[in-house]
Amino acid sequence: MHALFSTLISYFLSPFNWILVLIAIAIFFTRRPNIRRWYLLSALLIFLVFGNQALIDFYANRWQPAPMVMTPGKTYSCGIVAGGFASPDGKAKGFFNATADRFIQALKLYKQGYISHILVSGGNGKPGSKTFREGAFVKQELIAMGVPDSVIMVEDRSNNTADNAANANEILKANKLSPPYLLISSAHHLPRAMLLFEKAGVVTEPFPCNYFAGRNKLDFSSFIPSLGGLFTWETYLKETFGYVYYKHFK
Repeated sequence: MHALFSTLISYFLSPFNWILVLIAIAIFFTRRPNIRRWYLLSALLIFLVFGNQALIDFYANRWQPAPMVMTPGKTYSCGIVAGGFASPDGKAKGFFNATADRFIQALKLYKQGYISHILVSGGNGKPGSKTFREGAFVKQELIAMGVPDSVIMVEDRSNNTADNAANANEILKANKLSPPYLLISSAHHLPRAMLLFEKAGVVTEPFPCNYFAGRNKLDFSSFIPSLGGLFTWETYLKETFGYVYYKHFK
């Protein structure tokens, strides 16, 4: 049910889908030329606004945390790495996807001595995903990179970030690791993730990575609409909706 709700929200919060619906209405369901023109102009306006990279960068800079500069000598008992950066291929073999910077930064933080343990939070714990477990895949990759098995923990029973937080809390307490913990995730995901971990009683500090927007140089091309801008907005609108929902209604 939760997965279906999340899918529906993604469709409703997609500027690209808004444009498709408006064009479809104009072509197939509107007979009056002036009304058809209004729908097509509305679709064009959405493209001009939400395809604008400068606008999404402006919003992203105010939504997500700025890059974190680690303080020399400061350490954390655990770095919690939000899952979703590894996926199964057609043969159920794991591979790193577009958000793999989460893995890279967690490994880097461990190697530099800023975190003493790594908790991989989330492992495709969904019905129908039993042939691939992200947590197990990531653990083997960390071991291959020289991280001892004894400092790696895996939470692979979650369906969503709220489950991640609750299950991670149990594991951290069982291993007697002291807060605050470093929460490592994509910058756009961190505001909602921080809120959910806070609600679960897990004290964290953000370590943003994998920036989708907000770090681009502003130039003339930033104001030229593109399809990429539409899909980037979909990501940020979904995260904003989720934050407001959990903040005020859960």
